Amino acid sequence: MNKLDLNFLFCYIFLLGIHIVLVWLLPYFPTQDGPSHVYNLVILKDLLNGGREWGNFFTHTLNAVPNLGFNLLSYPMLHLFSPFVVEKLFVSIYIVFMGVSVPLFLHTFNNRSLPFIYFIFPVIFNFNLLMGFYSFVIGFPLFLMAFSFSWKIRNCSTVCKFIFFNIAGLIIFYCHIISFVFFLISLIGITVTQSVDFRRKIIELTKLLATISPILLNLIDYLIHSSKSSFSGLSYLFSVSRYVRLLIELFSFSSLNFSLWQVLPVSLFMFLYFFFTYSSVTNIYKKNTQNKNIKDSEKNLLFLALILILIYLFAPFRFGGGCFFNQRFPWIILLIILPLFQIPETAFWKRFGQRIIVGTVCFFFVFNTVVLWQQSKNVEKFLSGLNAELPKGAYLMTYKKIDLQAAWPRIDVLMHAASYYGIIKGCVDIGNYETDFEYFPIHFKDTIPRFPYPDQIGYKAESVDWSEYPSIQYILGWEVDENDMEKLSKFFRIIWQKDPLSIWQRNYLNL
Repeated sequence: MNKLDLNFLFCYIFLLGIHIVLVWLLPYFPTQDGPSHVYNLVILKDLLNGGREWGNFFTHTLNAVPNLGFNLLSYPMLHLFSPFVVEKLFVSIYIVFMGVSVPLFLHTFNNRSLPFIYFIFPVIFNFNLLMGFYSFVIGFPLFLMAFSFSWKIRNCSTVCKFIFFNIAGLIIFYCHIISFVFFLISLIGITVTQSVDFRRKIIELTKLLATISPILLNLIDYLIHSSKSSFSGLSYLFSVSRYVRLLIELFSFSSLNFSLWQVLPVSLFMFLYFFFTYSSVTNIYKKNTQNKNIKDSEKNLLFLALILILIYLFAPFRFGGGCFFNQRFPWIILLIILPLFQIPETAFWKRFGQRIIVGTVCFFFVFNTVVLWQQSKNVEKFLSGLNAELPKGAYLMTYKKIDLQAAWPRIDVLMHAASYYGIIKGCVDIGNYETDFEYFPIHFKDTIPRFPYPDQIGYKAESVDWSEYPSIQYILGWEVDENDMEKLSKFFRIIWQKDPLSIWQRNYLNL
């Protein structure tokens, strides 16, 4: 490694470190679903230890479902640290995993990682992390590591591959099922891109299926016993606006999450990324037309990237019991293609290419810092009501209007921030959406009162008929206007206020 590469490596480690420092400097790490995950982790710990605090409201089911990445990693830490520290530790571990897995992946498929390892930084605070899809994001770097090692052992004995493929597959499966599907596709890609003729491909695929039969049977068993399915027809495939939106998100790597101003760093990053994509694809095409000398590693990555793009474009928004299915792909496709990149053989790019990439990344970091700090401060303002008197066990919900037609923000960091009140004050957040899904361990007891559906609370709180739900005792109002105040005042009264937050108590708690 020459002196310049060594300097850029130290710079990479420094940038990785300041991303972690930013997580710890933020008053709260702003995500949409993150507060709910931490809240339910606290409840789970209490229920497993007798349920003295939460036993009257919640029950739990400990099933081996493919969505346990956050719980498996964070639950042991909860015995040593506070819930808020655990959340930041989890995000820090995710950043470290990304910081290790991407260079390993690049070095495995390209024999070097600099300078393109820097391309993780614009997407390290990606849409999925900021949505709070914690199990999914921790599963992805594990997939990258498993993919890299699978490539390294592709010519080893069947016994070696049997052990590694199935152990790695089980770990990734129980982190998150989509990361597990990535792993399966990558194994298929490794197999088919090494075989020359069709007959040999079939033979090698048959061997692969036999080798990974344990994890395939595990997947089949889960699918058979899973009762959730959200697939409903193919009409979505004929929506032109849908494809326009998907292409915009693909080309912007789902990085336009909070503000129109993010277009500036995203546009600069897009230019760099597509410049290197065009240059690399052109180079591969020339090699193919001239001497048919495309490496197996290049074929493998092109195969995987193409499959992921097809899934991204043609899969529905809701799939397999979950939603935001397509939005999990853009930044992942970006990283999968990275090993194909090469610095162009020109004096300018050889001299300034690495510096341009590092400068772009630093520019992106400044924007991320400003945006995340603003969102974290909003969470802090929302939690200013912790000074109010809220009794333990009180049923609490957020009242906040959502403009579903607005382009930004795409992520609402206050949607489940009421869960922080649950953690600190012992209140019951009735907008706890996880209780409705079998792939989360915490569920409301049948004995609690009837409440609005979580989607209504989260997206259409103004449509709630308060007379139908007398058990809602407290409301956390955010930017409540005069019309809403008039409606709420028929059933509630303000007991604490500091703009833009107001806390409302039901007039007759004994209804």
